[in-house]
Amino acid sequence: MKTMNKKLIALIGISLIQIIFPLFFIAAKEKIISDGKEYLFKIQPVDPYDFFQGRYVELNVEQLSIDSKKLLQFKRNDLVYIEFFQDSSGIKIKGVSKNKTRNSLKLKLYSDPLKYKKILFRLPFKRFYLEEFKAKNVETKLARSNTKNNFVHVKIRNGDFVITDISSNGKSLVTGKQLSI
Repeated sequence: MKTMNKKLIALIGISLIQIIFPLFFIAAKEKIISDGKEYLFKIQPVDPYDFFQGRYVELNVEQLSIDSKKLLQFKRNDLVYIEFFQDSSGIKIKGVSKNKTRNSLKLKLYSDPLKYKKILFRLPFKRFYLEEFKAKNVETKLARSNTKNNFVHVKIRNGDFVITDISSNGKSLVTGKQLSI
């Protein structure tokens, strides 16, 4: 009887862990959505399809760069925190540091600042998953948009991010609503 009680307690413990673990990650992402600062990154249309993962919107985000003279204290493969500022033409890099701030994004420095004049940053958001039919609709609208005003909306908080929307000319391609930017 004692071993049966131990097995039952172990089963309940494992079950609780399996429930709490995903809830923790969901709560963390929801916190970013509610408290994070939103930035608009320019994107170009791409039409992908993955047999195993289904439809998604591939985010061909415009690369950001900074003068390497501002990064001489860093070396290749350092983890850095980048702060951005938003202007009418999109995102610009405000600063790079080793310290996390409320509105910074954690990235890995892939280039060596001592070797290059400009350092390009690989942004971690590449895909935006939607329902299959919505993703196809968003891809079609992006492909037909002949403007340069296509953006992915990213909320950033404490080094993490959540993609919240995709827009073209101030209109959400996911919901179809006009956005106040």
